[in-house]
Amino acid sequence: MSQEAASEAGLSVPTPSDHDSSPPVAGAGDVLPAGSVVGRYRITGLIGRGGFGIVYRAESLANGATVAIKEFFPAAIAGRVRGRLVPRKPELQAALAKGIEGFTREATLLAELSHPALVSVIETWADAGTAYLAMEFYDGVTLRRIREALTAPPSEAQLRAWIEPVMGAVLELHARRIIHRDISPDNILICRDGRSVLLDLGAARQVLGGMTQALTMVLKPGYAPIEQYVDDGSMSQGRWTDVYGLAGTLFFAATGQAPVTATSRLLRDAQPDLATLPAAKHLSPAFCSGVMRGLAVRAIERPKAVPELKAALGWGALPGGADPRAVESRRATAPAPSGASLGDRRPMSAPIGATRQKAWPSWVIIVSVLGVAALLGAVWLAR
Repeated sequence: MSQEAASEAGLSVPTPSDHDSSPPVAGAGDVLPAGSVVGRYRITGLIGRGGFGIVYRAESLANGATVAIKEFFPAAIAGRVRGRLVPRKPELQAALAKGIEGFTREATLLAELSHPALVSVIETWADAGTAYLAMEFYDGVTLRRIREALTAPPSEAQLRAWIEPVMGAVLELHARRIIHRDISPDNILICRDGRSVLLDLGAARQVLGGMTQALTMVLKPGYAPIEQYVDDGSMSQGRWTDVYGLAGTLFFAATGQAPVTATSRLLRDAQPDLATLPAAKHLSPAFCSGVMRGLAVRAIERPKAVPELKAALGWGALPGGADPRAVESRRATAPAPSGASLGDRRPMSAPIGATRQKAWPSWVIIVSVLGVAALLGAVWLAR
């Protein structure tokens, strides 16, 4: 995994083109030196660092296996002092503790899931005032880096090869009533063996965003739908939230350009139609239409889940011939992982703008029928 691209392995490492205001990135002095021992691993080098963590290459002390170690390191609110992570101000202690809690729960959640396109977490632990996780070492680059290096737009077949496995991973999360909330080209790794891997969730980041800074500093403009910018409960988040992230990622992969930020589309929607762009000349009308439907500002106008998005794209069956109805039906029966409680198991209620009819209780119906019958009987007797 190269440092340039693998810095996104479980991280958000913004570039100037990604954000206008990004959180501070961990400094060179914050990085643990090679040879440091964390848990049951020895650090052998740096993979990357971002606003919310540092990722190291390491080897197992038990068998020498190469792994990636992610250290929770929110540089905006904490720094390393004598080997321990401490808040930059006393009043940030609660935010740091909540962030560590979210990071640990997210890691535990991922460790309990198993899907070839989901990052594989080996273990997680707390130490030195922060938390760590050990995960499989992936030799590859992010989708963003791959697309930026292309000199010509990719074919629809290539887009499908990159994104369809990720859709399967998202479908697995949704079957456990988990919303990813952070799908973007930065969070998809394309391995040298051709595999696509969806990296970390957005749980710890969302907690810190809610406690210490504006949400615009923790959300990825262009890939976060409007409901993620609202934290007062007036807009529900659900499967349709991840549909927007998938559609935004497809738009970027097809064109090399990020979609227009959802908040700026409220007053005047300047999001270009994919079908009108030069990069779409070789793409099918169904694909272009499906991407734009997935990017609808109003959740009620989007495909409500991954199977509907795939159908809108004209992509047919799920990978491996899985029946989308069977996978989706597991949502009601599959137990949620124990680590999913940090906002990632919110009830998947109807999108904003949708209405739901209430079913009358059976006793109400029976009493109503008997009441009508009694009234008719009284009228008959009075005659």
